[in-house]
Amino acid sequence: MTSTGPSSLTVGIWQDSGILGNIASNLAIISRETACASRRGVDLLIFPECFLTGYFNKNEVNLIARKIDQDTISALQITAKSNATAILVGYYEAMGVNTYNSAILIGSNGEILANYRKRALFGDWERSVFVPGSEPVLTVYQGIRIAILICFDVEFPELARECARNGADLIAVPTSNMEPYVHINRCLVPTRAIENQVYIAYANRIGSENHLRFVGESVIHDPEGTELARASYERPELILANISRSTLHAARSEYSYLDEVSKIYRSNN
Repeated sequence: MTSTGPSSLTVGIWQDSGILGNIASNLAIISRETACASRRGVDLLIFPECFLTGYFNKNEVNLIARKIDQDTISALQITAKSNATAILVGYYEAMGVNTYNSAILIGSNGEILANYRKRALFGDWERSVFVPGSEPVLTVYQGIRIAILICFDVEFPELARECARNGADLIAVPTSNMEPYVHINRCLVPTRAIENQVYIAYANRIGSENHLRFVGESVIHDPEGTELARASYERPELILANISRSTLHAARSEYSYLDEVSKIYRSNN
């Protein structure tokens, strides 16, 4: 997968709580905030993990997942196309007898560019209701190569490194990170950006669902770990930053961690 010519992308994160289990209301929020982000020049807007459905619908996951039909997906496509803005939205995905924790990426023309299924399920509850995904995804949008991970996925260096090895410029991470794990936002996410020399956009939710309280602090880091934008702990808000391939090239020009680790492996064989 290749990209040509000068490329940049304005990435936004909409940090919010959504409304637990209310697909119609969450669609309305997605539509409204995509329109607002479009007016501010955002090319790709990322929403939190399971934003369309709510995250912790403890006993209703399968019921809610099966309410996501073609009309729901079409509504997301219309939102993206009418605002000429790509959107990445987390949701419960029903596929046959299985339910996945997924995120769908829709381009500014309404085309579905990717659908990613979370592979590292967190805790007993997720493992009891979701089937883990099995495949990475990588797609190109406006010349930027985008990989997707969901929440707990990014906490595994192997999965982030896989994204980098596959050629990602940006790892987009819808998440529902909760208390007491705010150190993930503050410490681990910039580390993943540095060690893979990629941009990372980490889109978290706020508020509470049942006993869970989410920690907000959505953040975007560049390939050297520099914080480009950060949201508050508890307010709904839009943050945005520019993703540039020239910055990527500059970060990797002196040395490349991917190249260096390949040398290490070759020397040990």
